Amino acid sequence: MNRKTLIAGLVFAGLILATVLLLRSPEKGTRPAQGPARPIAKLTADSFDTLETTKGGKDVTTLKKEGDTYKIVKPVTYPADKDAAKLAFEALTKIEFGNIVSDQKSRQSEFELGAADGLRVKVMKGETVVADLRVGKTTNQMTMVRLEGKDEVWSASGFFKYQFDKDTAGWRDKSIAAFDEKDAERLQITAKGGSKIVLSKPAPRDAGPAPEWQVVESSVKVEPFDKTVASGVANQLATWKANDFADSAKPEETGLDAPELTVTVSLRSGKQQTVLVGKKKGDEDFYVKSADSPQVFLVKKYNLERINKRPIEFREKTMCNLKSDELTEVAVNHGKDSFTLAKQGGSWKATKPASFTADDSKVTGITGSFAEFKGQGFAEDNSPKTTGLAKPSATIAAKSSVKGHGCLLKVGSETSDKNGYYVQVDSQPDIFIAQKWSVDRVLVKLDDLKKK
Repeated sequence: MNRKTLIAGLVFAGLILATVLLLRSPEKGTRPAQGPARPIAKLTADSFDTLETTKGGKDVTTLKKEGDTYKIVKPVTYPADKDAAKLAFEALTKIEFGNIVSDQKSRQSEFELGAADGLRVKVMKGETVVADLRVGKTTNQMTMVRLEGKDEVWSASGFFKYQFDKDTAGWRDKSIAAFDEKDAERLQITAKGGSKIVLSKPAPRDAGPAPEWQVVESSVKVEPFDKTVASGVANQLATWKANDFADSAKPEETGLDAPELTVTVSLRSGKQQTVLVGKKKGDEDFYVKSADSPQVFLVKKYNLERINKRPIEFREKTMCNLKSDELTEVAVNHGKDSFTLAKQGGSWKATKPASFTADDSKVTGITGSFAEFKGQGFAEDNSPKTTGLAKPSATIAAKSSVKGHGCLLKVGSETSDKNGYYVQVDSQPDIFIAQKWSVDRVLVKLDDLKKK
């Protein structure tokens, strides 16, 4: 082989090698899997005890783990939400890194990893930083991660952004009361006006049915007693959390120096927890606090409803209880949509209006409404002006084949939230609040009841 041939062969071999390397190179900004390499060492439960999260580039919160408890140490000293903090700490020990997705700084915002707006999580042992991460969006169950000060974006599994993406208020413990519901043995609810009810539940037995709540004392008659209300109060109290904090609220705003309602639960251990309910803030929020803590919370109306019970609300709320097979007639007086249904033989016929044929499927819905027809509460103000019962908007009369049974319901105006009606049973003094849908299934429009 002469010299020229040898040189040509070497050049040709070099070109082949360069071509292979070029074809195997990734596109700029994208890296292949890195095998066992990872940007940080594996985190274990004992390799860190502190987290510092920065949300939106400015909301910085520092959490510290001490044994089985978690607390916020900056910007305030306050117990952390145990479930949220535990989830975050444990998630860090589960991180597994995959590929480098990009090394281009210009693409960081695309992955929600920008320096200004990306979520930053510092993992520390005491004051020593173990890892400093930017945590971004999740795609196909892989969360995008970048080390602070580095451009490489890694895909990672085992944790998600939402587990850390909280401001300080989001990390704070919002518990108003907390106990094991089965340990509750006594409930006392006292209202500002002096109304009061005291309930007790016997200790559970090894055999036989579970014990139920009983009335010990009440400022008004609550017979027949609705046990489900007491169970609902205890259940809500056991894990009751606020919706927000009211750190700067003054006593004259909250009304908690003279609470509207005081609820105390006594536990079998001998301990007690007392919750105070204050004034309303706006249309939907109420001020609430634990008696043994200065922290004031805000809770939504729907959050308070199972706690905010007057003694009368422990009374059974059945307005009518007629099974469909004992019904003989349903007469609804509702202006132009008035009608009467009567059972003739084994079927129902419309006797009013004249020559009206009702849809059997709609009739079944109406006649089935009178079994366990219940209200959801009682009106606080029984005045005709509030309830609209001086001139009822409708009356519902149901007759029964059983002597002494039968119902007469007078329907008044809608409640202020438009979710219910004021309803009076016969001429009883107490006025029920019934859910709107439960009444509307009887107050159907003639056009909807008519057989098409």
